[in-house]
Amino acid sequence: MNGVIDPVFGKAIYSNQLDIDAKKIVSMIDNPRKSYIPNDDSDYRFQDVDEKSLHVLEEDKFKFLKDIILKEFYSYAYDGMRFTNKFRITTSWFTKIVSGEGCQLHNHLNCFMSGILYLQTPPNCGDIVLQDFDDKRFNLMPIEFNVLNSREWIYTPKEGLILFFPGEIYHKVEVNKSEQTRYSLAFNIIPTGLIGNETSDSHLVI
Repeated sequence: MNGVIDPVFGKAIYSNQLDIDAKKIVSMIDNPRKSYIPNDDSDYRFQDVDEKSLHVLEEDKFKFLKDIILKEFYSYAYDGMRFTNKFRITTSWFTKIVSGEGCQLHNHLNCFMSGILYLQTPPNCGDIVLQDFDDKRFNLMPIEFNVLNSREWIYTPKEGLILFFPGEIYHKVEVNKSEQTRYSLAFNIIPTGLIGNETSDSHLVI
C-alpha cells in the first residue's frame, strides 16, 4: 500500500498522490455538477444533474479512470483494512466550482465509502473540511490539535490527490478564492457479497 491512512475521528481516512494526466481528464468532462446558492440561505449546494452524469465512470471513455480508482481502493481495503469483500462504485460525478463558490456541509447516504480525486486545483481553490459530530461527554481543550483529538480535519486539494473516507463523515468545500475553476471527481463505493457473519441473524448478501 503506497497511500497513507489517517485515524481521523477514529475513522480510517486514506490519501495518496496519483500519477495521472489531470488536464486530459478535465478536457473530457461533459456535464459536471455545479454549486449554487439557494434563495433561502447562504449555503452553497451542488445542482442536480441527469442520471448519466451521476455514473460517469460507467462511460467507456472513463474506464481507464475507474480501473485506476478501484485499484487504489483495493490497496486501501485489502492491504490497509484487511477486508476480503469485493467492492463496486455506485455513483460517480464530476464537480465544477468556480471562483467565489464552495459547497455546504453534508454527508453521503446509501454508501460505505466516499471518495474524491482532484483534477484541477489552483492555489486557494477550496480545502475539503471533515467535521466530527459524534457526541462527546466532555469538551476538553488540548494544548495542541492533532489527528487524535481534532474535531475538524482539513485536506488541501492537489492535482492527482485521491481521498477515501466513510460516507457518514460530514464534509464541506471551502470557497474557491482563486480566479480559476476547481474540478474534481467524486464517487461512492459499497461492498458486495456476504456482509457480516452468515451464521448471524443480521447478515445480508449484496
